Amino acid sequence: MGFFEKLYEEGPQRTRSEKLYDSALEIMNNTERQNKELPEAERQRVLAGEACDVLPQASGDFGHDLTNPIPVNGAIGEFSYLSRLRMRTTGGRVFFHKRRSIGTIDEFELTNVSGAFADRLYVDPCHPQATAYYPDNYYLEREAVQPRGITTTCPDFPRNLYKCIQDEAEKWLHVRVAEKEAQHIQVERAQASLRQWQKDHPEKP
Repeated sequence: MGFFEKLYEEGPQRTRSEKLYDSALEIMNNTERQNKELPEAERQRVLAGEACDVLPQASGDFGHDLTNPIPVNGAIGEFSYLSRLRMRTTGGRVFFHKRRSIGTIDEFELTNVSGAFADRLYVDPCHPQATAYYPDNYYLEREAVQPRGITTTCPDFPRNLYKCIQDEAEKWLHVRVAEKEAQHIQVERAQASLRQWQKDHPEKP
């Protein structure tokens, strides 16, 4: 039985753990619940933003250019949206952390379990809901199930990412969960791929 599948079993014998996982799954996929989890100042900023799939003034490649970031609802929206991304060519999961912020835009680094894949995406967290669109070379799963990254910086990314994901999941979802595949990322290869990405994209800030 897969992770979270027990959540759909109802009845008086449901354990406290099952109820926690049930709540976690709802938070991962319910915008209203997500926004309630945000700190008050961030929630007000998010709710005051524009609901859109693409920023009206955007230009360039969606998600891949700073001028066309991915609209989502706060840090928890980043956590959920990026955990739904898969590589279009292979269907493989991607893992992420926030490299830095540029003004109000967050820049994320991504890799996969083999470490052969590297990318950066730009995300705008100042919107009341996440876009239904996705960048080229990706697709979105129907729902987020297991968190695959963090909205803070992971020192020496992706080393120790699995524990960092659990820590952030506890903050947002109130339970320590993480995509188990994150334990098996080939760290040295991923770091080499990320360095090569930077060399191949000297025009990026």
